[in-house]
Amino acid sequence: MPFRIKVSLIIVALLLALVFVVPLVVPIPAPQGARPLAEVAQGAELVEVSGVGLHVARYPHEGAAPAPTFVLLHDYAFWSYAFEPIAPALAAHGAVVAFDRPGFGLSERPLPEGDRYAVGFDPYTPEAQVALTVGLLDALGVEQAVLVGNGMGGRVALDTALAHPERVRALVLLDTPVSLEETARAAPGWLLNSPQMRRLGPVFLRQLAEGPGEQLLLGAFADEGAVTPEIRARHAVTTSVEGWDRALWEVSRAGRPASLAGRLGALAVPTLVVAGEADATVPLSDAERLVSELPDAELVTLPACGRVPQLECPEPLMQALEAWLQRTGLAATL
Repeated sequence: MPFRIKVSLIIVALLLALVFVVPLVVPIPAPQGARPLAEVAQGAELVEVSGVGLHVARYPHEGAAPAPTFVLLHDYAFWSYAFEPIAPALAAHGAVVAFDRPGFGLSERPLPEGDRYAVGFDPYTPEAQVALTVGLLDALGVEQAVLVGNGMGGRVALDTALAHPERVRALVLLDTPVSLEETARAAPGWLLNSPQMRRLGPVFLRQLAEGPGEQLLLGAFADEGAVTPEIRARHAVTTSVEGWDRALWEVSRAGRPASLAGRLGALAVPTLVVAGEADATVPLSDAERLVSELPDAELVTLPACGRVPQLECPEPLMQALEAWLQRTGLAATL
């Protein structure tokens, strides 16, 4: 074999080793500043569902019974704190429960050894989000709930209603995307699931959590000035817990919810669809599609409001919610 070809083959072999082997053997330090969940979540309530501790924030209803129970589902990158501006007012109409989905906020972050989870299932998949939501209802003794979902939390609410219609009394969908299946993934599944990326992916997310992560937070608001220092500090809780980077990578590679095409007509529950007119990520056409395909849905748009109306525009959102609760007979105390 000519010397030049031998050299070329050696170079190729070294490059392959660099790409496929080095990521598996190079030590990766833990994220700086991350603390144990028990320390970050000190004093918070965790409810165990299928072996996963879910952080729950409860707002009891003081009014006359019977009253609905509202379960609040946060968007990607946010956690239950995002509902604090509206939860007390909503509790005037029924008990309110906000919880953090695995990977976010103060909930536990089960991490796999290889492809195996100690809890016996991958808690980050869309199917698991539905199972955990229903499991939480069971754990709290709630037979039926009004699911209030923001962003991807709205998709969890929709998927839960489709899979378990008997557990859902009504839906409130805040800036909920419905056309995910029509957009290309950032990377093919085989790459996201490769051993190399499962080690390197969390490192990439650490970089995104800094400058780009700040821009993602600001981009969720119509008015960047509405992002107060307190919101920034509360938002950063997700990335302050040990294992946050690996958990968010598991969320990222877990796959997308099943297509909603041809399925929404089966949901006959009252549904309020809310869209921020200045939402830069979820188009108004998604909200219009929901209203056109759901049998009992109405649309409210909020001017000068972005993707998280409960944080940015809580007063007009509550006005719309309370009017809808009155019309549907769900307003227990009004």
